[in-house]
Amino acid sequence: MRTHCVLAFVAAAVFSAAATAQGEHARRLAAELVVMAGDVRRVASGSESALHGEGLRERLAGALSSLPLLMRRAGADPAAVPALRAVLARQDWHALDIGLRALQRKHPFEPATILPAQATPERLRLGEAIHKQACAGCHDDQRKSLRDAPATATKLPAFNLFEQAKKLPRAEFAARLLIGVRGDRSTAWRNPFSDLELGALLAYYQKAGYE
Repeated sequence: MRTHCVLAFVAAAVFSAAATAQGEHARRLAAELVVMAGDVRRVASGSESALHGEGLRERLAGALSSLPLLMRRAGADPAAVPALRAVLARQDWHALDIGLRALQRKHPFEPATILPAQATPERLRLGEAIHKQACAGCHDDQRKSLRDAPATATKLPAFNLFEQAKKLPRAEFAARLLIGVRGDRSTAWRNPFSDLELGALLAYYQKAGYE
């Protein structure tokens, strides 16, 4: 009897861990779709330099390459991806935007657990500490010259996060932060920051960016 109880407990724990993992994959999928849609809008606007436009197109191609695996992990059907790859190859930005919007309706990004309801002093201090420790090394942290552009001689610059917090819709900025922190191989299996910490970062960037 005791053995059966132990086995039942282990099975429940494994199921719960799998469900949690799938939930994180589902959120990352939704965030990835938001980021991709934002990249498509930037390319389609024609406002990017030739070098940055090339970097965005390469990032979109890479995202579409890994999207089927991410969708399967999230329990989603990747059948729409080949058509998206085809329109990207044609650089049909309007069709790609429509296709991504259709996927976003199926997999909406819900940033409520990340977006801070209130920028308390404690939250702002936590966000500042995380930024200095984990982000400032790559992103421009020249607080006295926030309007300065980052180094542009690269396809995908590490943009000033304070400026990005002002320019982007809050949900898109949250999605980009989520993907940027959790989206590479080194963080795929263990998230370095909790939602509370990500929310503190967002609060810090949004408040400091307007000072």
